[in-house]
Amino acid sequence: MKKLVVTMFSVLFLALIMTSTNLNAQEADLYSEGSVWNLTFIKLKPNMGNDYLKGLNKTWKASMDELVNQKLLKSYKILLGSASNPQDFDLLLMTEFENFAAMDPDPERDKKMDEIEKKIMESMGDDFKKIVSNYTTLREITGRKTMREIYLN
Repeated sequence: MKKLVVTMFSVLFLALIMTSTNLNAQEADLYSEGSVWNLTFIKLKPNMGNDYLKGLNKTWKASMDELVNQKLLKSYKILLGSASNPQDFDLLLMTEFENFAAMDPDPERDKKMDEIEKKIMESMGDDFKKIVSNYTTLREITGRKTMREIYLN
């Protein structure tokens, strides 16, 4: 009788392990991984949206275009919409990387990015500092997040 109980317990335990392993395999097949996105949530100050976008066009967009050209960034996007409440963001800056490894510290990549920033600053002269220093009067950064894009299988 004791041997039967031990055998039954062993079989039950083995079945439980196999079931949980099967569930993990099913979850792994639920989706495939895509790019990684850095998101910056922006709340524009009243009537300042166009001024902020003009500044972004000269500074942020110029940087993003060059980063994409040099394959340091996969892509970028800006989304604009209505805030859902007074504390909510209404502009989203998105930068896309191939994977998380593309965001790991890399002195060579960091040097290239610094050179791009310097090139844009020099081409704009004093306007660059004026535009960037004015951003705090035009918007508030309400948050930042990194997320992975997924594709449901």
